[in-house]
Amino acid sequence: MNGIVIRRVHILAVVCLAAAADTGAQSNSWRQCLTDTTPAAIDACTSIIFLDPRNDGAFVNRGIAYRRTGNLDFALRDYDQAIRLNPQAADAFNNRGNLYRALNEFDKAVSDYDEAIRLNPLYAHAYNNRGVIFLEAGEPGLAAADFAQAIERDRRYANAFRNRGLARTDQRLFELAVSDFDQAFRLNRAMGHGPEYALALYGRGLARQRNGDSRGDADIEEAKRLLPDVVHLMAASGLR
Repeated sequence: MNGIVIRRVHILAVVCLAAAADTGAQSNSWRQCLTDTTPAAIDACTSIIFLDPRNDGAFVNRGIAYRRTGNLDFALRDYDQAIRLNPQAADAFNNRGNLYRALNEFDKAVSDYDEAIRLNPLYAHAYNNRGVIFLEAGEPGLAAADFAQAIERDRRYANAFRNRGLARTDQRLFELAVSDFDQAFRLNRAMGHGPEYALALYGRGLARQRNGDSRGDADIEEAKRLLPDVVHLMAASGLR
């Protein structure tokens, strides 16, 4: 089956490792290491590591900070060190998987997501992230299964609903895809109804028209409003 040709942006959730609270000045450094999204987080995490060189959580979080600045080599070094210090750290594997995906090393990414899930079977983000790899590899069935696992573990995970909507659009399960996009929008209004939603809506509209359902006309008109090229995009994928 031909894929639907459109540029898609998959939003991966990057999860920081939760840690026990410290006291005094170290508490402030840890808070900045854990939550600061500016380059200053690198210095904060480094100060924690200086005081506690075996703090795997600080290495994970500094790796996240390095990745935000585009310093992928340093990020990988920190994730590797976190895993050496704590081979049970599911967050370290998940975040290293995110980095491998950014480096287009997809087999390594999947292996790390597999390990994160083995270590923590309730890890919704790792299921979602592995599903994104499958979706981008043209395996929407495997992707949808992983997104479903993420949703089962976190019913308010808007990105997982959105991503399953993408997978179901590729599977041409348009009714289900629209339902997933709608749920994602209900959970996170900032997502809006973008081009992926228009594709699913158009597909649902055609299916409804063929079944004599008058609601199909409204679906198609709304899809055209959201994405003026929707007819050509869907025709290019073999759907008319």
